[in-house]
Amino acid sequence: MNRDDTLVLGLTIAAVVIVPGLANGFLSGAGYPLVGSAVWALGYGLGVIFIWYEWIRPLDITGPKGSGLDEDREYDERSPENGEPSEPSTTNSE
Repeated sequence: MNRDDTLVLGLTIAAVVIVPGLANGFLSGAGYPLVGSAVWALGYGLGVIFIWYEWIRPLDITGPKGSGLDEDREYDERSPENGEPSEPSTTNSE
């Protein structure tokens, strides 16, 4: 993390947490607790959306290759002796 990234992160935290919190405190102290709570919720909510949009959404979060359900199902159907799919048993019990 370079210096610019650190500065952007600090400003984002200030904008998302500190500014709405202070606005809530000042508005509540001035006799507008409902408006203060609305400003806090709106500021915090928009900040969460901004952080998701800018930092989390662009990440390529995928599992390792070969973790698909089809491949797991195919592996379960193989017989342990030769790795080939097992065939149904056709023995006659007479």
